[in-house]
Amino acid sequence: MRRVALAHPWPLLLGTATLLFVVMVMSFTPTPLYPLYQQMWGISDGYIGLAFSAYPIGVVITLILLGGLSDRFGRRDTLLIATLLIAVALITMMFAVSYPLLLLGRFLQGIGAALAAGAGAATLMESHPGGLSRGSLVNTLSVAGGSAVGPLMAGALADATPYPLIAPYLMVFIILIIPAVLLIKSKDVIPRKRDARLVRPIRLPRSIWLTFSIAAATVLGTNLCMGIYGSFGSNLAGTVGWTSEAYVGLLVSLVLLMLAVVQIFGRNLHPAVSMTAGLSSVALGWTAVMIASLTAIAGLMVVGSMVVGAGAGLCLMGSAAYVGIISPKNRRAEIYSAYLAVAFGALGVTALSAGPIIGIASITTVVFGAGALCAVLALYVGIGSRRWISRLT
Repeated sequence: MRRVALAHPWPLLLGTATLLFVVMVMSFTPTPLYPLYQQMWGISDGYIGLAFSAYPIGVVITLILLGGLSDRFGRRDTLLIATLLIAVALITMMFAVSYPLLLLGRFLQGIGAALAAGAGAATLMESHPGGLSRGSLVNTLSVAGGSAVGPLMAGALADATPYPLIAPYLMVFIILIIPAVLLIKSKDVIPRKRDARLVRPIRLPRSIWLTFSIAAATVLGTNLCMGIYGSFGSNLAGTVGWTSEAYVGLLVSLVLLMLAVVQIFGRNLHPAVSMTAGLSSVALGWTAVMIASLTAIAGLMVVGSMVVGAGAGLCLMGSAAYVGIISPKNRRAEIYSAYLAVAFGALGVTALSAGPIIGIASITTVVFGAGALCAVLALYVGIGSRRWISRLT
């Protein structure tokens, strides 16, 4: 495919990276606010799980139907559409006076995030002067950094302002202006195809099914972490006596901060090593978190959560880089969208299933299940890496 030559690609690169950062800030902004919604509307943990899941449900539906949209209609225009949808979602959640409006806002968030994630990852991988690997790193750092900032910022604003369910969303809305301006001033890297179809379900080439499954299994480890901490971080914090929005936001942000930091120091790891080590670390971290929740030891909860976050970061970095390696150049957004569909599908299933389990048993039961699953995934990825990845890298 012919690319459009860009003398100055930085407005597009900066706008894309900033938008991905804001998307993830927005995604985790509601996390420390869920207890307030529960108090205001008298809803259960199951309803909170559904509210969290409305976001990945929107993501998955959009990715399946429109995952390759930017391959056909251009990266920049797709990113601008995503920006507009995110703005509408923030306004909806800012003025959510009832539970259905919260669901609608989360669903709209998912649609906007899906369009931004697929187009954004492809843009950074194709246009970064440092090449595919450097663009992939910027992509995952933007995602991880925004995830870490979201709950911390929301928790602090919720505690510090008289409008705890408005101020966090308003702040994200203001920050969203930055990528919007940068993208408007940028030029596209992919020309629009003539007679392109708006809706075309994503398709995964049969030739990469086995190798793709390694990346898919690995990102499950990341999104188990993000799903449990993102929807039920307050439950985990409560097991060690932390109940305020600020403390909940701090715990969740610590996990997601580690998810970002480990990618900086581990950026030179081979994808196979990163994926296997990441899943093993996540399983170990969940074990520590389970013990902490049973014994109410706050220090162990912090350490265990940091290990979970670090392992999840290695999982994300290794699997995203590997998807970039195995994807055909003219279908990179589509293949990356298939990867994201798996990731966000796991996020939604985690939140939906964890709520009822917590109601019947406890958050500790959920943590035990997450640790056991990650141990099994680590075994699969370790074996698959030696059998399939070594043939391609």
